[in-house]
Amino acid sequence: MPWEKQFDVEKALERAKDTFWALGYEATSMDVLLKRMGIHRGSFYDTFKSKRDILIWSLQQYDARNRAALLRAVTKGKSPRAAIAAVFRSMIDGSRGPQSRHGCFLVNSAQEMAPKDREAARIVRNGFRDIEQFFTELIRRGQQSGEFRKDLDAVDLGRTLMNQLIGLMVLVRAGAAKPVLKSVAQQAEKLLA
Repeated sequence: MPWEKQFDVEKALERAKDTFWALGYEATSMDVLLKRMGIHRGSFYDTFKSKRDILIWSLQQYDARNRAALLRAVTKGKSPRAAIAAVFRSMIDGSRGPQSRHGCFLVNSAQEMAPKDREAARIVRNGFRDIEQFFTELIRRGQQSGEFRKDLDAVDLGRTLMNQLIGLMVLVRAGAAKPVLKSVAQQAEKLLA
């Protein structure tokens, strides 16, 4: 009879993702990871390959479930200008929430892991590229509807808004004051005037 796992793999992986997101990869020792996952060392190695493999899974899940889902949710049913403003506002509104001090897991990994792990770098680059394309598409839609000037370069502006958003997320993690965060968001909106 095959051996059955004595723990919920999905819950353990979610806990690992939250741990890496909160502490970072290097600061997460195996002991801390195992404790937060709620499993023993033997179960870990029977089920998973390595701490790094769980980090890669965590980044992929965060990007798909958190980043992509958030962009879709906050912009649904809004005009392009309102959608862009909503993305920046959502970062500010969430800046005092329970996970706000963790910042954006993708941005954190860009700083910590991307320089030394090719797979982590690929996930981060793809996530950032998707944000850029998301903004670019909104700008193009706004140009077609007459909401934005047609002489704006949608790709350059999409890239600039992505950069503004990443900067805003770094400021959120650093605990910047709300007026500072609002100022960054207002400057992003002025780029579209």
